[in-house]
Amino acid sequence: MLEFLPECHSTNEEVLLRIRRKVLNEGYILHTGHQIAGKGQRGNAWLSEPGKNLLFSIYLTPKMLLPKQAFLLNIISGLAVVDALYPAISDTVELKWPNDVYVGDRKISGILVETMIEGGVIVDAVVGIGVNVNQSYFSLTSATSMLIESGRPHNLEELLEQIVLQMEKYYLKLKSGDARGLLEAYYKVMRWRGEIHSFQDKEGIFEGEIIGVDDTGRLTVKTNNIVRSFDVKEIAFLY
Repeated sequence: MLEFLPECHSTNEEVLLRIRRKVLNEGYILHTGHQIAGKGQRGNAWLSEPGKNLLFSIYLTPKMLLPKQAFLLNIISGLAVVDALYPAISDTVELKWPNDVYVGDRKISGILVETMIEGGVIVDAVVGIGVNVNQSYFSLTSATSMLIESGRPHNLEELLEQIVLQMEKYYLKLKSGDARGLLEAYYKVMRWRGEIHSFQDKEGIFEGEIIGVDDTGRLTVKTNNIVRSFDVKEIAFLY
């Protein structure tokens, strides 16, 4: 089922409300023309011009996943967005851990996964995806859009259809138990993987090489010949 709201606070919040009312089937999609209070990772706001960008959430029931495997939902969502955007953008489209899509050095899309757990498994999940599509100006120089990157406007409904098709493909791989194949696909487009860059943790700035993620989705970075794991709020990407 596909539902459109001209405006809402947050598509994730709207879907979570519907889950509480027990009225959803898996695969339900809610999209909107404008989010008044769009949510991003770490409590950040997702700012978007009305009617210019793609803002939607998908409801899933991934009961085959343990709570520690929730990061795989980020991976399949990110891969779906990359696959949908790549044909329209000449530059490299990459996934910055844990859930941002980048073109060059600028963010074009963000993903927010929220899960509900019962009986030791993930019973409900809401995957919120925001893609900068036809917005031509951003207050942050670190943001970009499909319009800026390709030089032409894009149809929001067609892009939504493409992302959902790719999402279905990767979700079926996840349900089949092919986590290794998904990680291999993820590593091919993982930003900074295999490169030396500067990071910052609670102890200060250090240089390291991104190796990948561990079995709970934490970022693994090799520094001074030691591989360390970091949660989202424990490391910052510098340059």
